[in-house]
Amino acid sequence: MKTKPCDRCAQTVTVAYRFQIAPSNAWQFACPACLPTEQAKPGYRYGGTWKGARH
Repeated sequence: MKTKPCDRCAQTVTVAYRFQIAPSNAWQFACPACLPTEQAKPGYRYGGTWKGARH
């Protein structure tokens, strides 16, 4: 199973959520614990779920 670091807290996770915060068009990854904070920001855009078990 693969892992990926959260771009917010640097915790290594097996499930991460891809998102953008406008006006930046850079994709970032958040762990399940950090995602609610990012979703509350204006300009939040969901980009999919990364799962380490599938890769």
